[in-house]
Parts: sequence; structure tokens; C-alpha cells
Amino acid sequence: MKTLEESILINVKPEIIWSWLLKITDNYCEWHPSHIKAYWKKGDPNEIGAVMYAEEYIGDELLKMSSKLTKLIPNSFYEFKTVGSVKLIMPRGTFELIPQGNKSIFKVTLDFRMGKLLSKIAKKKVAQIRQHMIEEGENLKKILEEN
Repeated sequence: MKTLEESILINVKPEIIWSWLLKITDNYCEWHPSHIKAYWKKGDPNEIGAVMYAEEYIGDELLKMSSKLTKLIPNSFYEFKTVGSVKLIMPRGTFELIPQGNKSIFKVTLDFRMGKLLSKIAKKKVAQIRQHMIEEGENLKKILEEN
């Protein structure tokens, strides 16, 4: 298992980030220019078991992904597991909010099923995913600090 992890300090309280995350399908396209669409396709939004569908470009490749909410701790932790064929490669991801006074660390992790050989073969794609994660953090910081 390979885990990619990125974090950024955002000058807002965790509650503000949490509120934004709870509207993720509404905010998805604003979050990153490569995000195409997102919507809840099963269950009630932001409830355990709800499934969100999203499309985004990673490099020049369109990624279509469905993810099921598996754990929510208000103002703190948001976990999803992918469903469908994507789960064979990327089974899980999380958003974590860590309070720092009136600021927050926004931490994202994505787990991948990759051994050493696949990591070498997919080195460029892993670098693109990491860069995308960094850009999402920077964009979220800008969006929330400007509002």
C-alpha cells in the first residue's frame, strides 16, 4: 500500500472548512479547474453510506470515480472508500481537519494498492496525482481565506 499525503495551513477555523466540505458537490468545480462534475448518486448527501460520483482530469486522463462515505466526524474527519473498478487501485481517501488556534491544517490522504514495480511503472501518474492534491489544497486555502 502506498499513501499519498498532503497538508496545508488554512487561516480559518475547522468549522468553516467542514461547512465547505459538506457542500462538496456544489463546490467541486470551483475547487480545481480540472474538476468536471460531482453529484450524489445514492443516499442522502453527507450521510454514511451515501455515494458521490465525480469526474476530473489527472494530467490528460479523465478519471471517473464513485466514492462511498464511510466515516464522518464533524469538523474533524471525512473518510471515503471508492467503489467500482477504481477501488482496485485506490481503495480509500480522507480529509482531516486539525485545529491550530483560529487556523486549521487541512490534510488529505489517498491510499493506493501499489507495490514497488507498479510504483515505478506509474511514477508519472503518481507525480500528477500528488501535484493535483497540492493544487487542491492551495485552491481551497485561497477560496476560504478570501471569503
